[in-house]
Amino acid sequence: MNTDKKVLYTVSVLITAALLPLLLVSEQYIQIIAAALSAAAAVVVCFLIRKRSIYAIVKQEVLLLMAVTGALAVMLIYLSGLSFGFYRSPSPLSGLTLLVHVLPLVAIIVTSELIRAVLRAQSNRVADACSFLYCLLIELAAAGGVAGRMTHGRLMDLVALTLFPAITANLLYHYVSKRYGPYPNMVYRALMGLYAYIIPVLPAIPDSLMAFVLVVLPLAVLSFLRLLYEKKKKQAAARRGWWQYVAIGISLVLMISVVMLISCQFRFGALVIATESMTGEINKGDMVIYEAYDDQIIEKGQVLVFYKDRRLTVHRVDDITRINGETRYYTKGDANDSRDYGYITERDIEGVVHAKVAYVGYPSLWLRGLFKKGG
Repeated sequence: MNTDKKVLYTVSVLITAALLPLLLVSEQYIQIIAAALSAAAAVVVCFLIRKRSIYAIVKQEVLLLMAVTGALAVMLIYLSGLSFGFYRSPSPLSGLTLLVHVLPLVAIIVTSELIRAVLRAQSNRVADACSFLYCLLIELAAAGGVAGRMTHGRLMDLVALTLFPAITANLLYHYVSKRYGPYPNMVYRALMGLYAYIIPVLPAIPDSLMAFVLVVLPLAVLSFLRLLYEKKKKQAAARRGWWQYVAIGISLVLMISVVMLISCQFRFGALVIATESMTGEINKGDMVIYEAYDDQIIEKGQVLVFYKDRRLTVHRVDDITRINGETRYYTKGDANDSRDYGYITERDIEGVVHAKVAYVGYPSLWLRGLFKKGG
C-alpha cells in the first residue's frame, strides 16, 4: 500500500470515528460543536489528501437545476400550509438564531460537502463509504443528535423522521458530488435547511408527511438527473442483473412504508404488540397494521387499537351497548380471563386492526427492553 493510500484510509476513518461521540452531545450545543469539528475535518482532508477534479462539463447546469429544485420544494412545502395551516417559527431570525443555528448549519453544509467532494474524487471504496457515513452522521448531529432521545419511542421517531430522509438525501448528494462537484449540493441543502430560520412562519405539515416528502424528493431528483445527463449504453444495462433492480425497489418500498406507518398519521398505522394479552391470534412481537378510525361501523369480535388509561391497547370487542345515545364498547384480550375494566367510547378508538406481520416487532421490543434496563 503506497503512502497516499495510507493517508487516505487513515484520514477517512478517523474523521468518521470522531463524529460518533458528537451524537451524544447536548442538543443545545451540538450544532456549534458539529460545525467546528466539521471545519477542522475539512482542513485536514483538504490539506492531507490530494485533490482530483473529474467533474462533468454540465456542472453549471446542474447547479442551476438543484437551485431551482430546492426553491420549488420549499414553495410546495409552504403551499401545503393552505391545507394544514401555519404556525409561528419557534426560532425566528435574530442575532442569537444566526449565531446558534444559521451559521453553524451553513458551516456544516459547506465543510461536509467539501469533504465529500475530495473523498469521492479518489474513486476509492473505503473513502466513498467513509464519506457517506461521515455526511450521514454530521446530518444527524445537525438535526440534534441522539442525546435526550434514548427512549424507544423517540428513537423510532429519529429513525423514521430523520435517519431515513438523511439516507436518501445523501444518496443524491453522493451522486451529484462525484459528477458535478460540491456546489450544487451546497445550494440545494442551504435552501432546504435554512428556510425554517429565515421565514417567520412555517406550514403545519405533519412530521410523517414531511419525512415522506424528504425521502421521495431526493430519489426523484436523482432519477431525473440520470435520465437527463447520463447516456446509458444498452450493453451496460444488460450486464446489470434484474435482481439488482428488484432489490433496490423492495428496499425503497420498505423504507417509505416504514416512514408512512411509524408515525401513524396516514390512513394506516403500525403498532408492535408488547404484551401477551392477545396470545393466540396476535402474539407478543407481532406487528399489527390498523386503519385509522373515522366513524367506521364497529362490530363485536373486531380487534381495535384504543387508548386505555392513556396507553395504546390492542384488544377485541367483546360486547357493544348503547346507553343515553352513547355507544359503549367492552373489550377483552383473547388470553385474559375477564374483560377490561370499564368501557371505551368512539373518542378512545385509534383504529381497527386489519392484519398482522408475525415476529417483525421483536427487534423493537429488544431495543425497548434494553433502554428500560439502561434507565
